[in-house]
Amino acid sequence: MIRNTLILATALIIGCTSSPNEAQESTQNAAPLVAEGPVDQSDTITVIASGANMSEMKFDKKAIRVPANKTLTISLKNESTDATMPHNIVIVNEGKANDVGQAGLHHKENSYVQPNDPNVIAHSPLAQIDQTVYFTFTTPAAGDYAFICSYPGHWGMMKGKFLTR
Repeated sequence: MIRNTLILATALIIGCTSSPNEAQESTQNAAPLVAEGPVDQSDTITVIASGANMSEMKFDKKAIRVPANKTLTISLKNESTDATMPHNIVIVNEGKANDVGQAGLHHKENSYVQPNDPNVIAHSPLAQIDQTVYFTFTTPAAGDYAFICSYPGHWGMMKGKFLTR
């Protein structure tokens, strides 16, 4: 009886954990520059940072569309090939990317994000080469926001739209 219960529980866990990932991969393959879809407590959106140098650095998404006021986890994978290319992802108020980037310059200990910056909605830790970091937050009210990498000198190129509906 215990063995049958364990087998059933394992099957349920495998079934539950594989479906969201398959749906996420299918969404990413269908629209490689946009992550979007229904978000529930278990959803994770993966964003990949890449590039061999400053002129090639980029996120694999130009936009992330999610429901407002929902719990979301973002997985940031750093696939850059230059050891001087750590990256983060910072969700910011629209039009405030430069302000957030400039304010974070002297806050290395906080992943180059000024603590308590009113223009920052959420941010990841720094991801080093071949590292994946995760952060979970509640998406803001419906509106248009932005995401950037606030590592010094990166926010001008590494940015996108964060849209909540």
